[in-house]
Amino acid sequence: MQSDAATKADRVVGGLAILALVAGSVIIGTQRARYERFLYISELGAVGFRSEEWFRWGFVLVVVGIALVGWVVRDVRSRGRVLDRWRPSVSLLLSAGWFLVASQVNCTDGCPAPTMPNATVRDAVHISAAVLGFAAGAWAMLQLATATDRFMRRISAVGGVLVAGIAATGGLISLARGNTDVGSTLEYVAAALGIAWLVTLTVVHLARRAPAVDERGDAETSADRVGVV
Repeated sequence: MQSDAATKADRVVGGLAILALVAGSVIIGTQRARYERFLYISELGAVGFRSEEWFRWGFVLVVVGIALVGWVVRDVRSRGRVLDRWRPSVSLLLSAGWFLVASQVNCTDGCPAPTMPNATVRDAVHISAAVLGFAAGAWAMLQLATATDRFMRRISAVGGVLVAGIAATGGLISLARGNTDVGSTLEYVAAALGIAWLVTLTVVHLARRAPAVDERGDAETSADRVGVV
């Protein structure tokens, strides 16, 4: 049974996670508003852009938020032969780690894909880290879609389908150098849904865990009393 002190500590960590996620998103969104033309998220932090440093620290706040959410849901397990190899919290921490690399190794103007002739090593590292971070986050969504809590399963399943579908479409448009207006907009929508999922996940988990702990504690106490009798 988890102690009251540990529960309170998790609530504090959860609050900090939500604060970091929201603050980071606001910073990045504010920087996006500085430009009249459509830009992909990573382009806001491109080398030499006036939003470079702001984007970097906004991204870092999001990374911190993801890592803290991973800590909050550390007791959640997934089901399935493949999905249960490690806990969803590990996937979230891996996602945060890769995104941290992407936040510190920013791309050049236009964020060219590694296969393009004007791409640099910096671009390859940034894009690879961002893709791996997204993949780890998507894996965490899949894992949490098999969690024992029904509401957590639902929000993770719906969130996973929406984020993966929207992000994949935006990514394909980006790789094809297609309509930047549509592609970048889809990327921002997918990112916003991902942040909303993390915030909702944190709130739901913290709200639903306390009663379960209390009920389990009552059950254990009753069993102890029966044993004594």
